[in-house]
Amino acid sequence: AVVPLAGGKSVYALVHSIGGDLQINVYPDLVNVDAIVPSDAARRTIAAMTAAYFAPAIDAAAVKTAQRDSAVLAVQNRYTSEALLHDALFERLFSAGPAHYPAIPYTVEALTRITPEAVAAFARRAFRSSNAFLSLAGNVDASSLDAITDGTASGGPDRPFDSTLAASPASGTTPGAVTGVGFAWVGPSIEDERAATALDFVADYLFREGTGVVAQALDAGSDDAYVRGQFVTLHDPGIMLVTLGGDSLTGAKARVLDAIGKLAKPMDPQAFAAAREAFLYHLASDTQTPDEQADNLGWYAAEGNPSYAPGSASGDYLRVARSLDPQFVAGIVRRYLSNPVVITLVAPAKESAS
Repeated sequence: AVVPLAGGKSVYALVHSIGGDLQINVYPDLVNVDAIVPSDAARRTIAAMTAAYFAPAIDAAAVKTAQRDSAVLAVQNRYTSEALLHDALFERLFSAGPAHYPAIPYTVEALTRITPEAVAAFARRAFRSSNAFLSLAGNVDASSLDAITDGTASGGPDRPFDSTLAASPASGTTPGAVTGVGFAWVGPSIEDERAATALDFVADYLFREGTGVVAQALDAGSDDAYVRGQFVTLHDPGIMLVTLGGDSLTGAKARVLDAIGKLAKPMDPQAFAAAREAFLYHLASDTQTPDEQADNLGWYAAEGNPSYAPGSASGDYLRVARSLDPQFVAGIVRRYLSNPVVITLVAPAKESAS
């Protein structure tokens, strides 16, 4: 993103010069690079992004910039319970493979060991055009693809990177700069669309900010606890992840487990119908902008099932969501959400004032 291209500007500089926004999100098994730009700059942006990522020419200055920025992100993550718990839980759930490791190392030493030569070699292999999924949304059409400047169509993409599940992942504690509690359950693969959608529904019904049953209860309580929950749709397996932050978490922890336990029995049909309609509304709300649509299309394509992407023109996800019923959801809860791995972040004790 920061290497100057033939025209003199980097992708980062170009996108910001036209009033756009560049977002880079790194996960253990894939990378998302999203540019949100005015429609009249779409072709220029596609040309610049494909030049940068399909024919990468990375120099030492760019690597130094990346190390500096990654060090800042690493410090932020050390003070973010959600990020710490995500990495700690995935480390316990997976004994090997990319998901066993944090996407961004937490120490400066680990970052500075990365050499320009290693980065360049990785980029040539991983960022080849045949390994990329280019998704466009908004005021664009197929002719926009004519702006691709580099890359070849030879070969095909790597298979999605699955990680090895631990035989007996153990709950426990881990030190942190902040407190928190995290829960994780191993769920279905992306190919089991109905089961995966059922767990998306559960996460929405219980944990969605502002409307989720648990989220609302914690907001209304006297404690400062807050909850985040989602089913992370991966190639195989997906992971249900719930994290709690704040200082008073004992009651919140019990509330999470109790709420999931109640869903092991079928909901009242009328209440379920209302919750499913709310879920469908939230899906529409979360997939209405071009960046949300393009991000979903890219993620689900990289994970091996592009037509299942929420917001896709195929409509597959909505059809599956509308097919959910109380008995099926309860069965999925019993099958997948019975034995969580639980991690508690333990922060250093506060010193009392003298």
